[in-house]
Amino acid sequence: MRNFKKTVLILLVALMSASVFAVDFDFENPAYTSLNTPFTRTSARMNAMGGAGLAIFTNQDSLYINPASLGGKGLVFNTPSFSLTLYNIKNGYVDSGILDTIIEDPSAVSDQDFLMNNVVNGVIGMLSTAGRNKLATVDAGVGFKFGRFAFALDSQVNLNTYLPVGSGTTDIQIVPQVDIAATLGLGLRFMRDKAINFDVGISAQLNIRAFLNAVGFDSVMSAMNESGDIMSAFDSMPIAIGWALPLTVGVNVNFPFGFTISNVVSNINLINGGYNYVVQDSYNDFVDDPVDSILSPLQNDPVFTAKSDAIWSIGFGWHPEYSLDWLAKPTVAVDVVDLVGLFGDFSMTNFLARLKLGAELELLNFIELRAGLNGGYTSVGVGFNILIFHVEASYYWNEFGNVLGEKDVDALTLRFNLLWE
Repeated sequence: MRNFKKTVLILLVALMSASVFAVDFDFENPAYTSLNTPFTRTSARMNAMGGAGLAIFTNQDSLYINPASLGGKGLVFNTPSFSLTLYNIKNGYVDSGILDTIIEDPSAVSDQDFLMNNVVNGVIGMLSTAGRNKLATVDAGVGFKFGRFAFALDSQVNLNTYLPVGSGTTDIQIVPQVDIAATLGLGLRFMRDKAINFDVGISAQLNIRAFLNAVGFDSVMSAMNESGDIMSAFDSMPIAIGWALPLTVGVNVNFPFGFTISNVVSNINLINGGYNYVVQDSYNDFVDDPVDSILSPLQNDPVFTAKSDAIWSIGFGWHPEYSLDWLAKPTVAVDVVDLVGLFGDFSMTNFLARLKLGAELELLNFIELRAGLNGGYTSVGVGFNILIFHVEASYYWNEFGNVLGEKDVDALTLRFNLLWE
């Protein structure tokens, strides 16, 4: 935990950035598949519902995916929220026997031999297929919604991996990634007293993203064996730090009986059409000269811009309100994302890859049961509201290949936040 806190602190300083040098950072390396991907907080709810949710109103996820939904009344506090996502659950933790061992003997997680032998072997096994993958994602943030206005400050750490085609496990590359995002949104409802009304909304986000240079898995293990500090493998590696200012705009048309149709254009990047990166020597320099680290980005132009296109999506939602909704409250969501990409190459496979279906049933305002389909992959989840505590879990699948069905990776997200939604 101490090393994790140190790593995050150092990278946060890096995000405010340092002197730019002519250091080697291969932006064309396919290991950096996330250079231009839009940031959003990991949502246990949406992941359990197949990734759908453009046209449903509850939960602060509206701030990130459809600010028009902020037009509905509501008071939300997530102070703080925390989530952990682990990938390759079946191959890496279940089939390898790691999970059974930990259940039988929880103290095993502190056993160095168990970690270095069983866990490392399990990790190598689950990353042994070519292409991109992930080890884990950690989210932490605070946010609130008051009336039609919402704000959130989020941080996210990803451990991305990549294995070139035709390579062995010793060629697995690990790429740590840190995102810091401040998101501000406003939604307004018009014709509120009419049977059919509509919402419009807009959100703006400042996203700062840092990548450590890719390093081989064997180098990470050597650093662990020699110093016990995984980050020592990255001491002399350069860091790429980028920033983007994307907008999201949305329109909802609300019908009687809780039906909503949504139209959303997200990831409208205002500056150079994407993420603007500078490159710096290593995070050790940030510690040696923090003042220069903070001031230097104001004096340097980007050395690389990762273009990131806007995304046009539509959604359908059903979220009825009635006198007994405290007893059982159903929600249904259907989304089709990236219509431009769909119409550019229309096929059933392309359509299914963009189709997200989800359902939720909240019972007694206490337990939330969820299920969904995302590109044909199933997902399930559950949530509990216990006084001021909100706990959620979701199990779902991701597509990490270039086409649907090429490389499916399962994931488990656990999320916790105080206060209420």
